[in-house]
Amino acid sequence: MKYYIGSGIIFSRRVEPLIYMYIMIIIVIALSLIMFMTLFHYKLYYKVKGIVQFDDEKYYIRLYIPLDKISYLTSNDVVMIDKREFNYKIISVDENFFTDNSTTYQIINIEIDIPLKYNINNLSLDLHFLKENKRVIDYIMRR
Repeated sequence: MKYYIGSGIIFSRRVEPLIYMYIMIIIVIALSLIMFMTLFHYKLYYKVKGIVQFDDEKYYIRLYIPLDKISYLTSNDVVMIDKREFNYKIISVDENFFTDNSTTYQIINIEIDIPLKYNINNLSLDLHFLKENKRVIDYIMRR
């Protein structure tokens, strides 16, 4: 009976690898979640209505933008119409301001090469300008 192994030793050897395996699974899940949060980007858009105008043999889009939101137009040159991206160029900014009760608006004309189905005078379009392109971890750290 010199080489007898007790049941306590057998159970202790079987339990420890299971505990280490569970700890490793938790660590791998936590690391993969952290990697996902640092690599995944989300985008926020500023939504505005635009009116298609025909002038000088070209089609322009006229926008009424609040003064504090104009930076979204000047910071990039991509707009989304019906989930398709188009490049635009700011043609003119009107000198006059329009005010309702609390918000002051400015008229901005932009030029876009839009498809023929949108080339209708006085057509109203939903435009989406990129507001933020951030990572998920930035959103969590901000909260």
